[in-house]
Amino acid sequence: MNKVEILIISDTMDFTTDYICLELQRRNASYLRINRDKFQDYRIVLGIGEPVLNITVNSKKYIADNQSLKAIYYRAPIYLHDTFKPNLSYDEQLYRSQWTAFLRNLVLFENAKWMNNPISTFKAENKMVQLKYARKIGLKCPRTLLLNSVEEVPLDKDANYIMKSLDTVLLKQNDKESFVYSTVVTGEELMTSRLTVAPLVIQEYLYPKVDLRVTVVEDKVFTVKIIKDGIGVEGDWRKEKENVDFIEIDLPEDIQKKCIQIVSHLGLSFGGIDLILNNETYYFIEVNPTGEWAWLVNKSGLKIDRAICDSLQVSI
Repeated sequence: MNKVEILIISDTMDFTTDYICLELQRRNASYLRINRDKFQDYRIVLGIGEPVLNITVNSKKYIADNQSLKAIYYRAPIYLHDTFKPNLSYDEQLYRSQWTAFLRNLVLFENAKWMNNPISTFKAENKMVQLKYARKIGLKCPRTLLLNSVEEVPLDKDANYIMKSLDTVLLKQNDKESFVYSTVVTGEELMTSRLTVAPLVIQEYLYPKVDLRVTVVEDKVFTVKIIKDGIGVEGDWRKEKENVDFIEIDLPEDIQKKCIQIVSHLGLSFGGIDLILNNETYYFIEVNPTGEWAWLVNKSGLKIDRAICDSLQVSI
């Protein structure tokens, strides 16, 4: 029986997790990776007495309990964003709902160090909650409204605003899939649009700007500025992801401390934070508790994978 010290929960195609596994292998760490899309290939028994988790993978038996399990790296979504899934069989629907519930129940392992605990992630994924915490610790935030009507909102029809979804939106119709980006719109467009079908977030548009991605791993901070042709990108930089440069920079010490604080206040040990630098002022936009970071290792050489593994091994 193989004792598990670090449990990794991910997906077969999650290449970000591959970085963690490779680094743990380099360190000869005792870890087990289980993938959400392969659960039916495993044999799993979870008892609540200790608790004790028994997993058989390819005839190899593993055990994780409060004595052996020191850390859990949780790279699994709390929400199933791809809600439109036509023609799913009963087995597939059952698989998706019940294994997701199984993962939530792993919070039984309260003695293990989580990155991140799904209960904290559930809370932290809410944009308005993030903004409340950011303001509380002294980070500046753009003026923000959550709404499905602008009838009572004093908008300037000639001004620009940022319109974004409240949560990640993945839509599918027939063979076409759509992802919703943040979009620059005018006040006039908002006033003449049908918004009642779903709530959305409206923020003041800050420009000129430079987007910053801040990756926090406990007390370590990794920051890049995102520019194209030497200047900031108008609108959502993700639309230009293949054409932008990610340049490592140092944040002012007080902003670094506040980034660490908001991640900690949300009960997280990892967070991908989006900031905007506008007229020498830093604005908090959002934090992603399951944010991607592998592209920052590739394109900017940041040692985020090592920092995460340091954190997972700290109690071993």
